[in-house]
Amino acid sequence: MNTQQIRGFKIFMDADKGNCMACHAPPNFTDNGFHNIGLAQFAGDSPDMGRFAHIPVRVLKGAFKTPSLRNVTLTAPYFHDGSAKTLEDVVAHYVRGGDVKTNLSPTMKPLSLTPAEQQDLVAFLRALTSPPSSFMLPVLPPEPMISVRSSPGVESVTETPKSP
Repeated sequence: MNTQQIRGFKIFMDADKGNCMACHAPPNFTDNGFHNIGLAQFAGDSPDMGRFAHIPVRVLKGAFKTPSLRNVTLTAPYFHDGSAKTLEDVVAHYVRGGDVKTNLSPTMKPLSLTPAEQQDLVAFLRALTSPPSSFMLPVLPPEPMISVRSSPGVESVTETPKSP
């Protein structure tokens, strides 16, 4: 990682700065939990109730599963409703502490990040995407042709290689 990405990682891990690891813990960058992060759609006339629709526990109103951040640049748009088009939009959402403060998860709080720190955090998030790798299909040997002959009490199998 470069210097900017390392600074972003430190912000990501710092509970007083990014607090990201509260829900996106390494190595998979998820806690596999459900959280309400204050998306604007939760204030609508018929908000998506998230996990609460399946398990009616108050803390799960508007809560959605925390996704892994592995290969995050390949998964835009972000949030379950696609409301954040870029990683910069995601970080801005967390800097605001969400848009709808009703029933927020306890770990959700406004972040005090400078514009440079926000850029560092985005640089780290981008570093979580692996470079594409090529994959070569193996060359398999030709299949032999198998013929089975049987006569009463005798069975024989003959393999004849296929011609290329």
